[in-house]
Amino acid sequence: MTPAVMKVRRKEAKVNKKYKIAGGLLISTLAVVALPASSVMAWGPERKMFTNEEPATYPVFNSISNNAGVGDERDFVRIAEISTDGSKNPYVNNLKVEPGKSYEVWIFYHNNASATFNDEAHNYSGVARDVRVSSWFSSVVKPGERGEVDGRITSSNANPEKVWDEAYLTSDENVYLHYHLASAKVLNDDWPTDGAALATSLFSDKGTFIGINELNGAIPGCAEYSGMVVYTLDATGEGEPTPPDTEEVTTPSEMPETGPAEIIIASVIVLAIIGGGIYWYKTHKAVKSTKRKVTTRKKTTRKPVAKKRK
Repeated sequence: MTPAVMKVRRKEAKVNKKYKIAGGLLISTLAVVALPASSVMAWGPERKMFTNEEPATYPVFNSISNNAGVGDERDFVRIAEISTDGSKNPYVNNLKVEPGKSYEVWIFYHNNASATFNDEAHNYSGVARDVRVSSWFSSVVKPGERGEVDGRITSSNANPEKVWDEAYLTSDENVYLHYHLASAKVLNDDWPTDGAALATSLFSDKGTFIGINELNGAIPGCAEYSGMVVYTLDATGEGEPTPPDTEEVTTPSEMPETGPAEIIIASVIVLAIIGGGIYWYKTHKAVKSTKRKVTTRKKTTRKPVAKKRK
C-alpha cells in the first residue's frame, strides 16, 4: 500500500470513528440492497466511478466506490436521530420520525481528484471551484407516504457539475419538520472552516459555498480535504406549536435541474432586456435632440414683422 493510500485510509477511519456511519461499507451496501427498487437510484447522475487506489485526474465529487468510512460515496445524504443521552446514533438512509424528537441531516462531500493535481505544476487542475451545497426536506411527513431529505453538490469545473442523493422518512402520524435555527455547519477535520456556520441559503436553489481555509468554494482533491455539512430538524405533531429556536425555511418541492441550457436562456433574456433598455434610451435621446434642432431652426428663420407707416 502506497503512502498516499495509507493517508486516505487514515482519514476515512477518522471520519468513520467521529461520525458513526451505519457499519461502513458492508452494512451500508446491505442497506441499499434492502431498499425498494425506487430508492436504489436515489442518487445521480450516472457517472464514472473511482477507487482509493485509482482516484480521478480531474475534479469530481462523491464517486469513490470503496471509501472505508462511508462505503459507496454516491450514497452521501443520510439522517440520524439525535439522542438525549449524548450517545451517537448511526446515520442511515431510511428513518421513522416522531414528534418531540430531533434529527441530524448529514451531507458528505469529497473531491475525488488525486492530490497530485492540486499544485502549480499541474495548474491546480485538481482543485474544484465554486463548490456549493444545497439541501431541502419535506416539511410534513404523513402516514403511508414517504418524506425526503435531499442534498446536492455543485461545482463549475467538476465533471459532472452536480451530484445529488436522498434519504427517506416515514411516520405513523403527521409529523412536521422545522429547521433548527443556526444548526447548519460544515465539519472538515480541523481545517480553519471546521465548525463554520452556514447561512440558510443552504436551502436555496443556488446553495451555499463551502471551503477549507474559508468558505470560498475551493475544495482541493484528496480525502484529507473532504468533509460534511450537517443541520438539525426538530419534529412536532399535529396541532403542536412550533418549537423555539427554529426557523421556517422555504425549500423547493424538488431539487431544481438548472443546467447549461437554462443558464443560456436566462442569459439571453437578461441581455435582451438590457439591450431593449439601451435602445429605448438612445432613441428617446435622439428624438429629443431632433426636436431641439427643429425648434431652434424655426426661431432663426422667422421673418421680422414690418412696421406700419404713419
